Amino acid sequence: MPMTRRLWHAVLIPIRALIPIWLGLTTVLATLAATVSPPIALAGTALYMGGTGHTLTIPGPDPPSYIESYVDWAHDNFVGPSQLCGPSCTPAAVYIPAEFWPAEFWPDTGLDSMTFDESVAVGLANLDNCLRQRPCAVTDPPYTSSEIRVVGGTDFTVFGYSDSATIATIAKSNLIAHPPAGSVTFVLVASGNRPNGGILERFVGVHLPILGVTFNGATVTNSPQPTPLTTVDVVHQYDLVADFPTNPLNLLADLNALIAFPYDHPEFGTGTPLLQGQYQDSTYYLFPAEVLPLVRPLTVVPYLGPLLATVLDPPLRVLVETGYDRTINPGAPTPAKYLYFPNPIATTVNFLTAIPTGWDNGISYLTGDPANRPFHTTPPGPYGVGGPPVNAGAVDPYGPPTPLVTITPTPAALSARSIDPFPTSSEDSRRRNASNPLRTSSLDARNRGQRAAPDPTAARSTALKRSAASSTEPARKRAWSAQ
Repeated sequence: MPMTRRLWHAVLIPIRALIPIWLGLTTVLATLAATVSPPIALAGTALYMGGTGHTLTIPGPDPPSYIESYVDWAHDNFVGPSQLCGPSCTPAAVYIPAEFWPAEFWPDTGLDSMTFDESVAVGLANLDNCLRQRPCAVTDPPYTSSEIRVVGGTDFTVFGYSDSATIATIAKSNLIAHPPAGSVTFVLVASGNRPNGGILERFVGVHLPILGVTFNGATVTNSPQPTPLTTVDVVHQYDLVADFPTNPLNLLADLNALIAFPYDHPEFGTGTPLLQGQYQDSTYYLFPAEVLPLVRPLTVVPYLGPLLATVLDPPLRVLVETGYDRTINPGAPTPAKYLYFPNPIATTVNFLTAIPTGWDNGISYLTGDPANRPFHTTPPGPYGVGGPPVNAGAVDPYGPPTPLVTITPTPAALSARSIDPFPTSSEDSRRRNASNPLRTSSLDARNRGQRAAPDPTAARSTALKRSAASSTEPARKRAWSAQ
């Protein structure tokens, strides 16, 4: 017994000595857990705005299936991968007039269609109300009805596509001047206000009175620290609206962008975009053009067409890229530079090198073997033979803001339509849909120049489903986070 007692004490004493250490360690860990903040927001509200012709309201031109599929498309391809809105982020579709006279002329809306500036002004007023906890017009899942209500919470992620990206751009400037109660982040797709590439910055200050379009400049990037208005900007290479040539006098580059518009402006989300650079509070991504838009029509020609497109792409891409200055960070405001021309000697060398590069591309295509390149050329990057790296690096210093050109709506734009955006009757909604049956399906929306959203049968129908999916989102979709 004495021996047993001594053994028991030999074991017990060290354990008793460790108890205070264990208690102290757990206290420290608990304190750290309570004070350390997560790297990204875990909750909030994502506000989704549509493109031209799509108000995302019920009743309205868009059926519930389209609104649901559009929101899911925007979330799955952009808002989710950006990691700006966490897995518990609640979606809401936000009303904008989405009109652009004369694109929304008869038989869509008639003689009373808003101009671009008027539509932007009314949409901006509604979005601003949402962000500042004032009544605004929204459509919630399952997207069967719309209402005017106060959107709860103070943390928002704003999604803007095409003309609604302009609305988001102006909203961001307003929030810098008059800070919100909580945090606001932005995801912009196909934005005409992209600092280096957006057509509204290329021709900043120009006003087209007949069309009612004001080229109001670049999205600001110097929101104040320590709570910046973090922005993710995504474009498709050569998009007429968001990746317009630096030198508009390069007619070949202009023609290429014009051809790219119906292909690349409405459709996004193919693959994973490339990091193009960072500028202050904004991160920029690019979907490369796998096929140069100039030769893309050839791809529909059976047999010979795809081969010709593959062979002609490299030399033509060199010529098209002479209209762009890819050495400038995508976040640096860059108006049109009519005297910009790259080094002619370097351009000539790149063009001559691109010819056998096209032959190698064609042989690889025919044989199905990427390594089969008998002329020993290197497959070019998105900017073609001799082009710079896609990632332009990061620019951190904050300077003075770049002021936006003010867009002033006419009194007619601020009519009762901006107060009650919904049609007065179901008959009015039926008439508008009947006058343009292209509104009724995502496939036909593509034909109207709008991005066709994914099949709604495969989309998530509720915020709860979205939350569950986001929590297990594949790493591939999170790879291009702005964080």
